Amino acid sequence: MRLVRFPASDKAGIPETTRKGRPVTVSPTTYEVFDPATLEVVGTAPLHTAEDMERAVALAGTAAAAWAADRGARRSALRSIAAAVRTQSGRLGEILSREQGKVLREAVMEFQVAAGLFDYYADLEWDQTEQLPERDGRRLSVDYRPVGLVGAITPWNFPISLLAVKLAPALVAGCTVIAKPSPSTPLSTIALVELMNGFLPPHVLTSVTGRGVLSRALSTLPGVRKISFTGSTEVGTAIMAQAAPTVKRVTLELGGNDPAIVLPDADPAFTAAGIIGSAFRNAGQVCMAVKRVFVPRSLAGELTEALAAAAAGLVVGRGLDAGTSMGPMHNAAQRDLVASLVTQAVNDGGKLAFGGGTGTSLPGYFMEPTIISDAPHNTPLVCSEQFGSALPVSVYDDVEDVLAQLNAQEFGLGASVWTPDLDRAGELAARIEAGTVWINQHTQVELDAPFGGWKASGMGRERGHWGLSEYLQTRTVNAMAGTHAVAAAGASSAAQSS
Repeated sequence: MRLVRFPASDKAGIPETTRKGRPVTVSPTTYEVFDPATLEVVGTAPLHTAEDMERAVALAGTAAAAWAADRGARRSALRSIAAAVRTQSGRLGEILSREQGKVLREAVMEFQVAAGLFDYYADLEWDQTEQLPERDGRRLSVDYRPVGLVGAITPWNFPISLLAVKLAPALVAGCTVIAKPSPSTPLSTIALVELMNGFLPPHVLTSVTGRGVLSRALSTLPGVRKISFTGSTEVGTAIMAQAAPTVKRVTLELGGNDPAIVLPDADPAFTAAGIIGSAFRNAGQVCMAVKRVFVPRSLAGELTEALAAAAAGLVVGRGLDAGTSMGPMHNAAQRDLVASLVTQAVNDGGKLAFGGGTGTSLPGYFMEPTIISDAPHNTPLVCSEQFGSALPVSVYDDVEDVLAQLNAQEFGLGASVWTPDLDRAGELAARIEAGTVWINQHTQVELDAPFGGWKASGMGRERGHWGLSEYLQTRTVNAMAGTHAVAAAGASSAAQSS
């Protein structure tokens, strides 16, 4: 296998000096990044320190004023970036597939999604100043200005699309950004930032790679004015606590345990295809994927058979290999956790309807798409976020009981209802406590619709104008003419009359 190395550069990470044309990094220490399918080294990334982060924050401050002042330049840069990302999405997608494990076409699509976000926010119309009605001789205006330096902290499951959904609105708003990717998927972020910095002024965008100390530094340094984080609820709440002493604004897109609620009149084949397409995308490592299915007793056997048949059509393998439709899980800990939850669900009374093995002879972190039928509602595979290649199917007798159970739980990211009766589906959707409710589909997100969670699934929204507002600070200007101005206006009026 070809060894791909990505040395730190003045565009990719902490800015560097140059000696005789060769980059001399501030932080020369690197660490290795591994392919989760083959366990081979695919590259190295800079192992930056908290001191490096402090320097990056200081340098971002030198670029802030000029970047915030030129809205036209910001829009133009984003459009150019979008075009370049589309052109290079094949090369960039290969980097992502190697380090994350996902299927190559999905990795390429992730960069294409990023390009769409850059174009969308470049074209989004918004007023930098809004005039309010005058009253009692006072003129009021509301200014919308960039919040300041943003720390964008992203996870390993979607390193690029989850970064772009932060970068695009932050940059068009006039913010500077420090991107801190997961330690296990830094290479695709480095590559994207390097490309983007071909169109951005120095220090507007920086990537800093390494361990958890960097997230803590971003969350605590006073020069950072906002944190946008996607990841687990546990880490998100810790970041929010770290950000509190410096009163940073925080957007959190956290965990989810999305249910698919199947009604008795649902078509089994159509429903199974839609659920499997969501549940095992990226080996089930999607925050908003279907993670559990609730099916009426009358339809349970038929739907489970249809789910197993749809899962059997998935080809497990290395993401770069032709024909692969599901790659490995990203790390051993996640695979082992999900496998243990499957075992417990079977011990609690569930039945192994499909899968359970690895599905390949490769040495990586593979797990076949696994379906557990008759899963008890209270087994951890059902009531906790397993985040992997397993799907529990639970039987219900009264959908109202399911609705009450779901609304009483901590997660509220997404849910879906499956039925040809759209009126019935809409009535149920209106009572589900979740940030997004899909009908006869799942995992579809739109550029112009807000996305985020209720309850422990997060705070704030991404996408659409709601996403832009997360990076804008409001200022009210309330103007009233002083007495000298009134007198001057009166004198002028008298002179004109004479």
